[in-house]
Amino acid sequence: MKRPAHIIVLIAFAALITQGFQCASSDVAVAKRAIGQQDYTKAKAALERALTVNPADCEAMVLLGDVSQRLNDADGMISAYKRASTCENLKPELRTELSVKLYNAWVGQFNGAITKYNDYVTSKSSEDLAQAAGYAEKAIELKPMFSEPISLLGQIRENQKDTAAAISTYLSWWDVEKPGFDLMIQKGLAIASKRGDVIKTFGTPLQTKTDTLADGSGTIIKDLFDVGGRQMYTFSYDDGKGADSELDGWTYNPSPTLAESEKWRAKTASVVPLKGLAFSYYQKGMEGPSLEFATVVIKIKPSDSELIPLRTQLLQNMGKTSEAIKELKQLLVKTPTQITYRLQYATLLTTMNDNPKAIEQYNIVLKQDPTNETALYNLAAMYKNIAGEKQRVELEKMDRDKKYQPNQSYNEDLKMAAENFERLRKSVKYADDLVVIEQLANIYEVRKENSKVKGLIMELEALEIKFSKNKDYYRLMEGLYGRTRMYDKMKQAQEKGAKL
Repeated sequence: MKRPAHIIVLIAFAALITQGFQCASSDVAVAKRAIGQQDYTKAKAALERALTVNPADCEAMVLLGDVSQRLNDADGMISAYKRASTCENLKPELRTELSVKLYNAWVGQFNGAITKYNDYVTSKSSEDLAQAAGYAEKAIELKPMFSEPISLLGQIRENQKDTAAAISTYLSWWDVEKPGFDLMIQKGLAIASKRGDVIKTFGTPLQTKTDTLADGSGTIIKDLFDVGGRQMYTFSYDDGKGADSELDGWTYNPSPTLAESEKWRAKTASVVPLKGLAFSYYQKGMEGPSLEFATVVIKIKPSDSELIPLRTQLLQNMGKTSEAIKELKQLLVKTPTQITYRLQYATLLTTMNDNPKAIEQYNIVLKQDPTNETALYNLAAMYKNIAGEKQRVELEKMDRDKKYQPNQSYNEDLKMAAENFERLRKSVKYADDLVVIEQLANIYEVRKENSKVKGLIMELEALEIKFSKNKDYYRLMEGLYGRTRMYDKMKQAQEKGAKL
């Protein structure tokens, strides 16, 4: 989906309900006058007195939350609002107003977390990261059913190198989001599914609303569906270019305590926590859970290829290579231009010793992207390995029959390997790569292309300053000098390498 990136800054809802409480105590009356005079310290003291006299005074609780917010006392605000939300005698409209107050407080804390996390990205300051965590934790306490701060807190824990806490946090996020994700996967829907397909699946929306993005880059179409007696709010992005809008996120079976405005709050479905769980479990050697979450990512966001290598490796480790190949073939049918899938498919074919098909796949990649470094390197290495195996077979035949004339067709494979390595060296990353140069030198030696061997030696000599602290460089030079009978230079390279 060609949706532009946006910095997430949430806007508070307006509290639409202005109806007050009845029979205010004298201390509450004092607090109200103080609030009118913007003397919030005095108001707070009066409200605390009122709650000492009557701990069940719901109006005092709500006002104390308001005043605490004015005083930047986040803990006091959260405590007061949470206490007020437990009041049994709150009228429905006042409970809605309280939910909006909690939401507005949540917005402040979540935006604070985002700001400090963005500061950390630039500063790498542990203090910024700790402050981001504090804001996120308060946001979660205010609205535990909103998963965005939980996801952010998981990322913060990862950056704090606390894997256990990151996993625990991401699992809390999954507790919130799993029912909605499960339903979408069960219905064959995914992130970026067409809105038309969503409507075909869930039926005619009960209600539809639209929001125009602040930067004018598109519109969010919000639909409400009844799914088995439960509410499903979906949010689709329309870029205004005429194509069907694409599913961007959803809220399934929202808490009945939420105000209507909160239920309609547009949100983007995230796979960041799922990826975090997949990678974290893999690092801990827990391949089963890692595969489970990697699989969810592929199903809910097929366009995201980041976990394909990990999932393929997991399937191989678990003896399910054929399953991995089958899955990648299916993905390529759906997305034939997805290079990551094709590279993984080619790699698996190589492990299955199906070299012709692997070569075919790498060449398809290179038609799409002629400078793809992975395809060039793997294709070159594959041709060289094929040549090596052919040469080994011919040498065994020569050992058995001294008169046998070897078939040197492997030279053609070496030629293909050299061509791909040379193409690879045109990239900045591999231009001076010692491994690639060594492979090329070996190929040219076998093919008896002496002028090219000497050319590589001259290039390597010019790189000595760059690799003067690299023992492998002098090992490589020692071998090349020796095989080309440049014995004085061989001895010098040997001596320099021995000092490292």
